[in-house]
Amino acid sequence: MDEGLVALVAAGVGLVGAIGGAAIGGLAAARGARIGAETAAKATAKQVHDQAVVDQEHWLREQRLDACRALLAAYDAYAIGASNVTRAVEGELTGTRELGLSFGQSLSDFRNAYFQVRLVGPGDVREQALLLRRSVEEHQDCVDKWLHGFLDMDRAVTAAAKTEEETLRFRLGGIHDAFLEAVTHSMTHLPQRS
Repeated sequence: MDEGLVALVAAGVGLVGAIGGAAIGGLAAARGARIGAETAAKATAKQVHDQAVVDQEHWLREQRLDACRALLAAYDAYAIGASNVTRAVEGELTGTRELGLSFGQSLSDFRNAYFQVRLVGPGDVREQALLLRRSVEEHQDCVDKWLHGFLDMDRAVTAAAKTEEETLRFRLGGIHDAFLEAVTHSMTHLPQRS
């Protein structure tokens, strides 16, 4: 074979090799770019998801805190209302009818606040809120008995209701403290994410 032909064939093979190498390199570069873009997209999606989870947890925590604050404020209003009614029965305050209406409204406000906690509260807080609600309602029934006994001038009912109210009030304080402890625990201990 003549040297010119060999050089031409070698040049042709070199050209085909160069074109093939460039094509393969280009395909590899395109594949690498695609994989890099997919990885970046997945990382961005994960970051967006994680931020959404954090934002949702923050929102829920704020809702829980607001609901618990409202329940505690409603409890305080109820306790003041109950105290005012019992003091009126004892003759320390006047305006029994107005105090009774205010007392009834404070119980209604307490129930409304309880349902907010029931909607957004974690399980242990909901359990303690339910115990608190039941105890408040039991206490309210007792105060009503005391008031009706007083208005009916039934000394036996009045005396029994007064004794029962003192017992229930003491127990109610303990249940209130347990609710407050559950709220504090839920607000200071963050849930574990998997």
